[in-house]
Amino acid sequence: MATSGANGPGSATASASNPRKFSEKIALQKQRQAEETAAFEEVMMDIGSTRELLIKVGQRQEGGQEADLQLTA
Repeated sequence: MATSGANGPGSATASASNPRKFSEKIALQKQRQAEETAAFEEVMMDIGSTRELLIKVGQRQEGGQEADLQLTA
């Protein structure tokens, strides 16, 4: 009798007997992780740029200069 897994009957034995599918799943997960890491790093760089801009604006205001804040999308 076949085992019943989360993906249907015999899924545990099917994935173990077909290493090609297993390696493809690993490759897809690595690709997704790389994409998510790149998106995270982009957000963190945007945050850093925004923080630097706000610090510069704050310094201008402290120095008595009127701040020109121009945000680009």
